[in-house]
Amino acid sequence: MTRLKAPVGGCTVRMYRQGLGDCFLLAFGADRKSQKYVLIDCGVLLGTSNAEDTMRKVVRDIHQATGGHLDVLVVTHEHWDHVSGFMQARKEFEKLTVDQVWLSWAENPSNPLARELRERRKAALQGVRMALSVAAAAPSLFTSRIMSLSSFYGSDLGATGRATTEDALEWVKGHWTAPRYCDPGGSPLALDGLPEVKFYVLGPPATASYIRKSSPSRRTAEVYLDDASSGTLGLYLAALGSAPMWRHASPAKEGFKPFSTAYERGPYEPDIQEMCSKYQGEAWRTIDADWTGAAGELALKLDAHTNNTSMVLAIELAPRDKVLLFPGDAQVGNWLSWDEVRWAGQASDITAKDLLERTVLYKVGHHGSHNATLRDKGLERMINEELVAFIPIDRSIAREMRWRMPHEPLHERLKEKTLGRLVLSDAGLPQASDDAAVESFRRQSAQTELYTEYTINPWKSENKE
Repeated sequence: MTRLKAPVGGCTVRMYRQGLGDCFLLAFGADRKSQKYVLIDCGVLLGTSNAEDTMRKVVRDIHQATGGHLDVLVVTHEHWDHVSGFMQARKEFEKLTVDQVWLSWAENPSNPLARELRERRKAALQGVRMALSVAAAAPSLFTSRIMSLSSFYGSDLGATGRATTEDALEWVKGHWTAPRYCDPGGSPLALDGLPEVKFYVLGPPATASYIRKSSPSRRTAEVYLDDASSGTLGLYLAALGSAPMWRHASPAKEGFKPFSTAYERGPYEPDIQEMCSKYQGEAWRTIDADWTGAAGELALKLDAHTNNTSMVLAIELAPRDKVLLFPGDAQVGNWLSWDEVRWAGQASDITAKDLLERTVLYKVGHHGSHNATLRDKGLERMINEELVAFIPIDRSIAREMRWRMPHEPLHERLKEKTLGRLVLSDAGLPQASDDAAVESFRRQSAQTELYTEYTINPWKSENKE
């Protein structure tokens, strides 16, 4: 059995190539005889061809690479492309032992803000499910925005009774040990037998104002999603309550309808029948399903806010040593909050800027989308000459979904910052080159059809501050 190994004091990062989704296995060399293993996420986008078979292969490889034991399992956030493997390869995961499960505070049922986020997410998901039901009957209304949400939230948006992101996360919470819910700041996390390696939790932010900030120019309400009695979500749910196909199943209260009952007209009243007969065949005149239009905007908002609840880890290999950055799918508000994070004890002088300046491996957020890598307070702070970047992506699927992944200006800047040491999972390692930086990177890397891996050696002591 071939184990994944890292040098003592170093780390080997294996990025799986399952498609558009995150699954990263990290090995840390504790000493000459032992390794520590950390798995960060395990999922692939809904609709990926042969997804279940692929994810089973991935988890079987994880079992072989770790000897069936993980020291830590990290789940960054509740999106299908980060958690689907726990459903699709459950039997394989059941064969693994896991010492610790780390989740963000946003998944903690005892946290009041986390409970509020979850309640609003459920309300929004229910609204989008209703819109999908209407869209299924009228395909022209099946907007790409709603399809996008369906791809990230699991099967039951289109067909009830199937696995969901919530199912996957609940299974993770209950299958092994009780999870540790992690807050940003405080004392860095560490593993027994690996005292020098520190795990700095940077996000998600503990305030709703940062969570709701998904892009630099966007302005939203003071809560995670608009209040159910006002704003976009309120009007949308009001429309759901008064929509003809739902009226009999769930009668709407008078105060929750967009119009008073005095202005309602039944479809079988004579003048209405006459009008319908006159314009029969002119479907464009109908407004029966116009209420579904708001679902697209709601879908984007829900998607962005969930990304902003991503758990973010900056992993320091030794004091003042190299850093690996795993931001999940953190968007603008999450990134901006990092400058406010403070650490305790011997790490009291550590800042987000310091960690970013020492970053030598960046797992690019949200498959390289336009608002998941901050510029001035993000990528431009990554000034280490050894910087490499990994993007888990399937560009053919991204094109089908009309997603700009990776976003071209970001893609170009990543190539510049990394001196060409940029790996897209669907393309693999950069081609052989005369460039010394690329060739050195290739020598420290390995690749199969299932994964690409890269080994990071620690700095020599004389190079440390």
